[in-house]
Amino acid sequence: MSSGNKKMRGIVKRAKDLTINITSDDQIEIHSNRLALITGCKKLTEYSREKVSLSFKNMNVEITGEELEPESLINGQMALRGIIRGVTYIDH
Repeated sequence: MSSGNKKMRGIVKRAKDLTINITSDDQIEIHSNRLALITGCKKLTEYSREKVSLSFKNMNVEITGEELEPESLINGQMALRGIIRGVTYIDH
């Protein structure tokens, strides 16, 4: 797997709790594949019910699933609800 495009598909479906550390301050916590708590997000770049794309300082993150609903992005923090199926992150 190349360092520029790292995929963690499938992990989310099986995990009850998963923390993805993007940097020491930025992270995504996934709880029971129904809730993602996001810290350090700079911008919500794309949104649909099946895909949410986020921009962080050093990379972009794509979260895929079903019935995805992002809650408001305030001070770099956001909650994402729905059925989370996968997380892909791509270095800038």
